[in-house]
Parts: sequence; C-alpha cells; structure tokens
Amino acid sequence: SSSQVLGVTPVLWATAPLGYGMPNMDSLVQPRPDQHHLAVQVDKLLDPSDGAVPRDGAVLVQDGNTHYDTKAMTLFDYRTDHLSFDPEWEARAQSAPTFMYAMPLGPAPDGSGQRIFFEETSLVGRVGAIGFQECKDRAFARLKHLGVSFRPDSIADEEFCYIPMGGPLPVPGQRVVAFGGAAAMVHPATGYQLCRMMAASSAVAASLAASLAAPGGCRPDAAAAAAYDAMWSPSNQAQRDFAVFGGEFLMTLDVKALRGWFDGFFRLPEPLWAGFLAGWPSLPGNEGHESWWARLTFGVQLLVKLPPLVALKLAGGIAQYTLSYGPPLMRSVTPFFGEPPKYTWDAPLPSDDVGDPGAKREARAMMKGGAEQPH
Repeated sequence: SSSQVLGVTPVLWATAPLGYGMPNMDSLVQPRPDQHHLAVQVDKLLDPSDGAVPRDGAVLVQDGNTHYDTKAMTLFDYRTDHLSFDPEWEARAQSAPTFMYAMPLGPAPDGSGQRIFFEETSLVGRVGAIGFQECKDRAFARLKHLGVSFRPDSIADEEFCYIPMGGPLPVPGQRVVAFGGAAAMVHPATGYQLCRMMAASSAVAASLAASLAAPGGCRPDAAAAAAYDAMWSPSNQAQRDFAVFGGEFLMTLDVKALRGWFDGFFRLPEPLWAGFLAGWPSLPGNEGHESWWARLTFGVQLLVKLPPLVALKLAGGIAQYTLSYGPPLMRSVTPFFGEPPKYTWDAPLPSDDVGDPGAKREARAMMKGGAEQPH
C-alpha cells in the first residue's frame, strides 16, 4: 500500500578501468548524471548556492614541448596572457575566469610521447555564464600560446562535464531519500562530491537499516527523516552554510582577485585548506571546520593572508551576503541564531485526537444508540 512506500533515488554503478591490473576492482559508485531528480522535493526559494561548473577536457599525446610538469598534477593556471592577441576576448576571460589543470597519465602505449589530460574549467559560476565551446576555445588557445606540442590525431577522449554546485537541500517530510548530487552533497565552493558521498554512505545505510528493523515495522516517513538527518544533521548544515557563502563569494571575483585569493588560501597550513576542500565529517582535516569556533578561526587566518584588496572584498561580501540571505552565515561562525532545523519526524496524532475529540465521541455514541426522537 502507499503507506509502505519508501523511495530511494537511483545511483548509477559505472565501470571504469583503473589500469592497475586488478580484475573486479574497477567499479565506482557515481551519482545520477543530471543531479536534479524529479522525484526529490527541494526548497524552491532562492538558494544562494545555485551555481554550476562547465568543464571541457581532452586526453592527448604530447610529442614535444610539454610546458607543464609531467610528473605532477597542475591546478589553477589562471594566466590570461594567451589571449592577449584579442583584447576583447582577454577582457571576457578576466571578468569570467577559467583555469586549466593538467594531469599526466604516463607514456603513450606506442612510446611516442606523454599522455596528458588537459581541462579548462570555471571554479564556480552562475548557470549559463560560460559555455563548453568557450572553455574548449580557451584551452586550445592556451596550449598553442604555451607551445605545447601534440598530435591532433592523438586526442583519445573528450570530456563535457557540468557540475551543479550546492543547490537547495531536500525538503523535510518526503519519503524519497535522495543521495549524492540529488541530495545537494556537491561542495558548494569546490565541486567535490564523490568523497563526501562515500563518507556519508555508512551513516545513511545504518539509519535506514535501523528503521527497517524497527520493532512494530518500518515507518517510511520516519525512515526517510532519519536518513536525511544522517546526511544533513544541524552540524553538517551549519558547515555547509559556511561553504555556501564561500561559493557565492568566489563567483564575484575576477581573475586578478582569484589569483590573490588562492595565493592566500594555499598559505594556510595544509590540513586546514585541504579540510575545507572536501569538508565532510570523517574526512581528513575536517576537524578544522566542523564547529562554529573552528570555522571562525579558519576565516580569520585566511583573512590576514589575503592581499588587502581581496580581504576588503571579503569583508564587504560577508556584509552583503548577510543582508541578502539572513542569518545562515552568522549562525555558522557564532553560537548565536540557534541551529539549522533538524530532519525530524513526529508521529501523527491518533485520528480520535484530531479536531474536536468530544464531538467525535458524541457522534459515535449517537450512531451506536440509533436514531432517537428529538426532545
């Protein structure tokens, strides 16, 4: 019957060769590719974390100058001088920045060069701000400017990746249990999701198992609420609120400010900045972000390492964000304003206690007594 329905959004099981010669060890769990499952109810109010990342990348074989280190992964190449031949194009790249990262994949099978995955991507931006073709054009213009030599016929794979960043949380009271991207588990400032989803899976599975084995049978509404609370406890929501502001602020920065931001960010101790990038309980470095005091301390340490103009932008961004969206940010870094709401389920009142119990009892008594003549 409908009272016994508990929904769980689909999770795809994908097979990807990892290349380590270990048979049966190549399966990865991945979220739904669209991340917007129509069965999941989400808060329709304006959500400040509603950003997206388009990415265009390709695996190719370099047969000459590599420019990037072939023994290390390169992140955040925010240079724009490769577009200086077109001032208008360069200005667009400065106001709507993208960066390249390069991931070496080892020698080509035929020994003709190095296999490297190049990707041009936005850190985070409003939906529609940058398209795939723009990312692709910037990527190849960058490689040409850097003198990276590759065989055009060596492009083995091309990636078109779109990552919704953050997004509204599922609303309480529904029986469909979203998970992964469908439950807004993508980090709203960094785009990381797989490690967060896997870290949360055991707690969510344990809560569902306990609900299914509950004395008296499973209550689907209670099971769904318990699963959501395992994912999005008030503590997790507060940490997310802090990261949501981070994503919103980063969307306001031009390329020069982003260079300054990362220069300061990576001057923090590694456990501190690495903990923010993933940002989920049980992941390395999360102890530096899981309490309001830890987040406040992190923010102050970051502020003093930023270039003065970027620090000033950050202070102004905090004020503007709080005026626009209310207490979530302040609640995440102070003991004030209470906690985010819990995903709780309250058992419904017995039908006899709903409405006017006295009138119901009187009606039942009169029906049992049969029709009587009016006095």
